[in-house]
Amino acid sequence: MTSEDATDLLHLRCLWQEAYAITLNDGIWTAHRHDNPAQILTADTAPDLRWQIRADYGEWLRIRS
Repeated sequence: MTSEDATDLLHLRCLWQEAYAITLNDGIWTAHRHDNPAQILTADTAPDLRWQIRADYGEWLRIRS
């Protein structure tokens, strides 16, 4: 893991740790909501995962309302 990846991972976890478990393994970024661990988001880069999390969280909020 590069220092940039470590920084991105820390940043994502700090922002989303209440709602998502986020990992980086073998260059694949993954996230899943704590309330729905079967639904896994995957991406090749941290920015891509960040956008997926934002979209997924927005949809979750919309459904809850």
